[in-house]
Amino acid sequence: MSKWRCVVCNYVFEGEAPPDGCPVCDQPKEKFVKEEAKDRAKDVAAMKKATRKVEYGLHVIASKDGDKLNGQVANAVMQVTTNPTTFALAVLKENYTADCILDCGRFTVNLLGQDNHKLVRRFGYRSGREFEKFKGIEHGITDTGMPYLTGGVGWFECEVKDGYTIDCDSHWLFVADVVDGDGLRDDVKPMTYAYFRATK
Repeated sequence: MSKWRCVVCNYVFEGEAPPDGCPVCDQPKEKFVKEEAKDRAKDVAAMKKATRKVEYGLHVIASKDGDKLNGQVANAVMQVTTNPTTFALAVLKENYTADCILDCGRFTVNLLGQDNHKLVRRFGYRSGREFEKFKGIEHGITDTGMPYLTGGVGWFECEVKDGYTIDCDSHWLFVADVVDGDGLRDDVKPMTYAYFRATK
């Protein structure tokens, strides 16, 4: 349903088309302008503000480019199914990690603890194209060569399912089977994006 505003008296009419005349100031329908675009812009701003209230975990996504190990911080990870265990991951197309995953078809999701602020700073804020993210950082390597962090609270190795790399405008969405993993520590709560922002 559209909103139509009388430009003379600001009376607002809701309907598919403007009224034949304004019931307040008796102006003809030509004096009405459509308000839908303005209202929609307000709705989009309110919607984007609301999305900031959604809770996310904060993770390091790692992969490799040949022999070069790479990783980035991400919060757009979720479990999709339990049998088989499947994750979905969204990565900004311009990120080096996206190129690595597109090339090798694998990645690890490293779960961070509330004491892992240094790892967030290490793997965030700058690109792996210019910086060796894993240099000097304790980590392991899976049987397939994927890096994982040993200082977090757990990790999963994921293999992208055939045909499940989805173009989502600014991001690639990868749907992947979990093929390996380990829970490393139970003594620390997992890091969330909200917790990091509140305590950084």
